[in-house]
Amino acid sequence: MFEKLRPYAYWPAIIWAITLAFLMLLPQDTFPQSKLLSYDKLAHLAVFLIFSLLVLIGYSLKGKLKGKGTKQRNLTLTICLVYGIILEGLQQYVPGRMADIYDLLANFTGALFGVIVFMIFIKNKLAIPKLIL
Repeated sequence: MFEKLRPYAYWPAIIWAITLAFLMLLPQDTFPQSKLLSYDKLAHLAVFLIFSLLVLIGYSLKGKLKGKGTKQRNLTLTICLVYGIILEGLQQYVPGRMADIYDLLANFTGALFGVIVFMIFIKNKLAIPKLIL
C-alpha cells in the first residue's frame, strides 16, 4: 500500500526544513514579542521535534528502519543538530537576530524528544504511516 509513497517519503521532512529555514532567518521584528521567556525555546523544541519525526517517518516509509533503527536514530539526531547549527549560524547575518546556544540546545532537545516519541510508537507497534494518511 505504501509502495507508491516511497519516492516521496522524505518530502515532508524537506518541506519542513525549508519552512524552518524561512522562519528562523526572518528578521526578529517580524515576530510578535512574548513576555514568556520559554515561549521561544518551546517553539524551537516543537519544530525540531516535528522535523525529527518527519525524517524518521521518511526512513520508515522507505523501509530503511532495520532492527531497532539505531543507525537511523543517530543519523536523524546528527541531521537535526547540524541543521540547527547552520540555522543558528546564519542568524548572525539577519538583522535583529543572533545565534543562541540555548536555541541550539532547544533544537536538539526537540529532535531527541521526536526520536523518543517515534521509538515509543515503533515499540508499541503503532502504525506511523497511518497517522500521516
